[in-house]
Amino acid sequence: METLTVAAVLTELERRHPGLVELMAGSPDREIRAVWLAEDLAEVGDAPEQALVLLGRAASRHAQGYKLDVALRRLGNVTGLVLQTGAPRPSLSALALARREELVLVRLTRSSDVTELLTTIVRMLDVQLPTLLERAIRVCQEVDRIEAEGCGDDDLLRRSGAADLFGLTLGDRDPGLVGIPAVMTDADGPWLQRVPTTTSEDSLAQLSMWRLSAAMTKRSIETDRAEQLSMLSAGELVNQLLDSGDEDSGPLLRRAADIGIHVEAWNQVVNVEFTNLLGMVQGDAVAAYHHTQTLGRVAAQTAARQEGCWSMAPRAGGVLLLRTGNHPDGPTGLRRLRSGVQTVLDRIAESVPGLHVLCGIGGSHEGLQGLRASKAEADSALQSARLRGAFNQPILFDAPGLSRLLVEWYSSSSVRESIEDLLSPLAVFGANKKLEYTATLRVYLESNRSVSRAAQQLYLHRNTVAYRIRKVLAVLEVDLDDPHQFLALYLACYAQSMPHSSRGSQHRVAQSPA
Repeated sequence: METLTVAAVLTELERRHPGLVELMAGSPDREIRAVWLAEDLAEVGDAPEQALVLLGRAASRHAQGYKLDVALRRLGNVTGLVLQTGAPRPSLSALALARREELVLVRLTRSSDVTELLTTIVRMLDVQLPTLLERAIRVCQEVDRIEAEGCGDDDLLRRSGAADLFGLTLGDRDPGLVGIPAVMTDADGPWLQRVPTTTSEDSLAQLSMWRLSAAMTKRSIETDRAEQLSMLSAGELVNQLLDSGDEDSGPLLRRAADIGIHVEAWNQVVNVEFTNLLGMVQGDAVAAYHHTQTLGRVAAQTAARQEGCWSMAPRAGGVLLLRTGNHPDGPTGLRRLRSGVQTVLDRIAESVPGLHVLCGIGGSHEGLQGLRASKAEADSALQSARLRGAFNQPILFDAPGLSRLLVEWYSSSSVRESIEDLLSPLAVFGANKKLEYTATLRVYLESNRSVSRAAQQLYLHRNTVAYRIRKVLAVLEVDLDDPHQFLALYLACYAQSMPHSSRGSQHRVAQSPA
């Protein structure tokens, strides 16, 4: 076989593309026995002997300064290196190193098709090229034809013919094989690989690998986006179900069933709050928003691997996780649930080291009202976690008896409307004073209408408490000697003090900052 030299390759490239190549160092009489495509500078040391190494665009952009010097020293017994147009001009030290090592250094003067360059050189190297090139073209054309069908990676590899024509396999990375990641954004995932054979076949097989990898990477990105949109859609619907009135729930329930959220089943809500996230990003609301979105995806993906059917609803400063099932959990099921939620919290903490996460788990309830009751319980459990400083651990709602009954009672929209109507006259004092006076009234009623005991619990002067009570009772026009009015007013004040009472601000989907 006739010896192929650098001069012959440069002449052919000049014939095809005048002014494309610039010989910067080395002798054009050097022999070329192989051609090697390196997409990363770290790969240049893997090139076979007497190969002409062609750097990809990304590797060319990084080939500057000391990085290029290091790459030249790692080349070993190769013929030379070809830099694409994105590469800076080699430094004097790089040129001197190339001359000393007797390496050819070529730079392309303008953008060009790396596949065409590679096949041109391979054609000059191997008389078997027409057959091998036909194989590579056939694989690329088949990928072009079938990738839009959305088939799986294994099916794409088989139907493209790459498995039969080049012996490509898809699996865990094997150091004894040559290959690339099937999905370029996931180097720890499956790899496209083959047993190395001849240099020319390896080069064209590599082209087939890159085409397959491009298709698999595109499909992976599109799948991830679709999953994210699905999660957001489900999350928005869960938030609407929590916020809507009973009269508006019919269409929402039908939409929920259409996307696999069966609210009529048993529902259990997990409330997760990222307490110090804003502080960790120095008050940058945009950065905090994007971190919240990312952590929401981590939580949803981790929860999906646990027992049950899960949905995720984003909220300001955290996320809600909804688990639906066909029956309530017993003691064993609750232990499994707590363990699964702990796994979710662990993954969140690993994603952002130093993050403090509060987590409350509501009880398991049936139907839409049960969903709302579980959300209220999850809020209460999260508030308990906050008071106890229980970070990065799930806290189960545990309030048997009257407290649990009140949580379920307050989850009804009609009850909430009645409470708002009863306490609405207090709005004349303003929002802050209304909350303050309602809290004072609740403690006063719990103290059996004793101003002194209420003042002690509130750490206020008794005259202050007495003044507030007179103002409140005058506005509300209720008779506390009537047991029915007394009970209604007390329950309203108690409900207002529950952590879920300001529910409108708790469930909204976090809006993207402007």
